[in-house]
Amino acid sequence: MEPIARFILANRKVIFVIAIILSLSAIYPALNIKSDFSLEGFFPENDPTIDEYRRFSEEFGRDDNIIIIGLESNRLFTPEVLFAVRSLADSLAQIPFITEVRSIWDAERLENQNGQLTTEPYLRTQLLLDADSDRLKSIQSEMTSNPFIEGLILNSKGNFTAIVMVVDENENNFPSREIVIREMRRILAPYQQQYDVFIAGIPFFRNQYIHLLNGEIIFYISISSVLIIILLWFLFRSAQGIVIPILIVWLTILFTLAVLQLSGGYFEVLTSSIAPILLCVGIADSVHMLAKYNDGRFVGLTRGKALKESLIVLGSATFLTSVTTAIGFGTLLTSNVIPMRTFGLYTAIGVMIAFVITIFMVPSLMPLFKDVNRIQATQGRLHNALGSFLIRVFYLAQRRHKEVVLVTLLITVVATFGMTQLRVNGYVFDDVGRESPLVMDSNIISERLSPQFPLEIIIDTQQENGITDPDFILRVQQFESFLLEYDEIEKTLSIATVLEQIHKTMSPEEASIRPLPDRRDLISQYLLLAEMTGADALDSFTDFTYSKVRIATQTFDVGSYRINQIREELLSYIARNFPNEEITLTGTTILVADLTDNIVYSLASSIGLAFLFISMIMAWLFRNYKLVLISLIPNIMPIIFVAGIMGYFGIDIKPSTAVIFTIAFGIAVDDSIHFLARFRIETRRGKDLVEAIRYTTEKTGRAILLTSAILVMGFGTLGFSDFESTMLMGRLVCLTICVAIIADLLFLPALIYWLKPDLDAVRKS
Repeated sequence: MEPIARFILANRKVIFVIAIILSLSAIYPALNIKSDFSLEGFFPENDPTIDEYRRFSEEFGRDDNIIIIGLESNRLFTPEVLFAVRSLADSLAQIPFITEVRSIWDAERLENQNGQLTTEPYLRTQLLLDADSDRLKSIQSEMTSNPFIEGLILNSKGNFTAIVMVVDENENNFPSREIVIREMRRILAPYQQQYDVFIAGIPFFRNQYIHLLNGEIIFYISISSVLIIILLWFLFRSAQGIVIPILIVWLTILFTLAVLQLSGGYFEVLTSSIAPILLCVGIADSVHMLAKYNDGRFVGLTRGKALKESLIVLGSATFLTSVTTAIGFGTLLTSNVIPMRTFGLYTAIGVMIAFVITIFMVPSLMPLFKDVNRIQATQGRLHNALGSFLIRVFYLAQRRHKEVVLVTLLITVVATFGMTQLRVNGYVFDDVGRESPLVMDSNIISERLSPQFPLEIIIDTQQENGITDPDFILRVQQFESFLLEYDEIEKTLSIATVLEQIHKTMSPEEASIRPLPDRRDLISQYLLLAEMTGADALDSFTDFTYSKVRIATQTFDVGSYRINQIREELLSYIARNFPNEEITLTGTTILVADLTDNIVYSLASSIGLAFLFISMIMAWLFRNYKLVLISLIPNIMPIIFVAGIMGYFGIDIKPSTAVIFTIAFGIAVDDSIHFLARFRIETRRGKDLVEAIRYTTEKTGRAILLTSAILVMGFGTLGFSDFESTMLMGRLVCLTICVAIIADLLFLPALIYWLKPDLDAVRKS
């Protein structure tokens, strides 16, 4: 590291100018980074779940491009309100990227006219103008008894209606949805003054979620920055101690965002958290450097010698911590979840950018600030207070090392029992507070009509006209009845529902005895009649060869854990009752459930891979199996402890909380490497075991405590977020930091005393 230190110190001005040029160049791409959120984007191109969903979408239409506007009025079935609904629907239909708008005015009844099946709208202009209140009540009663209307665009009480907007599936992206939502809000504004209006739907949720998330991130980055600045002032009491760390971490975020944008990346659910992570993690390198520099100045070194000593002593350790942290995030590249790979890649890049900026910029920025040979009295008191505390920690680890190791291992074992209680579970509305207007609107529409999260079931008879078998249609209807036994499923529709309505219209007397047609030729006739009317319902629930049926169900947002339980039970029912048919379960609900499992299990394998890589680095660094073992155990403990706490407190593992383990691993590895790297340096300088640990605990321990305090300050503010993922990240990472401090400053030296590694091997490594 000494040649690099000499080069940096000899070219500080050139490095400073280059840094200014690069920083100015990075501003434009960083400010133009885009946002998006698509469930399909989380899956590999040929993933079976996505393949099934795309086949369903091509055949029966998408279920994730619908925005629902709910309108509530106790005077809904009056001409005034009904005409207002039509006017609103007509205005919404003019919005760009909207291909279809459906409202109560599009609802039709089936009629039998001389043996021909026809459709007739329930509502017509002249009818409303002429109708009295009794006629309107009759129309309301007819509509609320129609299964294709009730629960979809009208509630059973007749005082709540929905207007359904279909977004062009080729334009179902963040920028296009922004235009749709902006125009929709403009059109709704005057109606919201007269009626209770609610908005829901997956396209609306996705864009609003991104806005809420980005707003939260910006807010808490700002708060964290202010608190970190205050803490840096308290710790260093100098301009350089504040400006340099903050400037370095802001430059790290700037360059990382620029790289993200220039390489075609964008903000989504996971990459949005890169900035706050880098704010907290990236500042550690510069604080270690400044703490070491101040130690040198405290003992009387000149500025140049103190800088050189900081680069030489900490350069290698900082490089190792950056590499191991980057490896921890980089192993996410093995995930089959695309945004997880993106998150891992760019966070790893950001960590290495922080290292490069720190190594090159700290010496370049130092001459810009006034420096003194004597540390200020307040800082000296803090310096001494931390030193005294660390000496007491050193003596505790030395004199009671067996008790420390055994108690720590016992606590870790207890935490492992908590790990057994962990549950993988994710929601569609994950992380958004239940009191959020976004969730409350969705819940109101779900309560008034039916839930908005589709679970789609495709039954393929694998033979043309296979659905005309009366026994098959009866089994489909029975399956629907079975589905409705679940509290989580509110409504089902299928070709059996279509045939039941046609049968009731064409043969009312027979339908009163047998609700479904019981002859193959009669079913074929009904399907032909439905074709001749051009009814959309036919295309929505069967294919053109009449070999497949679709059962559309509406489910509540009950979490992937429960959905997977239901899925297993449904597959068991299907195996018994549809032994010769091919069944596909798909829809947004299934995508979310599979995505949650994919993210969590791929993250587990990534952490295992990171642990393997870091073990190899430790083996290369120390070439002593005892020190390798000593270095790895403290890195596992914080992860086990946090996982145990999550299990005991019922915190589910889901995409947002799973990332916490990667962050926890990176933080734990950083501190242990700094400790062991300094221990290695002190043993090479000829110190014995006790003296090397004492010096390492006092000197490196001080930097570990300072960086940990800053990390707690940075992540701690996130613990007050309304976003559950952000809140849990803040609180659990703070817990990890505290456990890592104990593991590295108390347990690690105690373990060294107990195992007594060969110092000669350490000196030669």
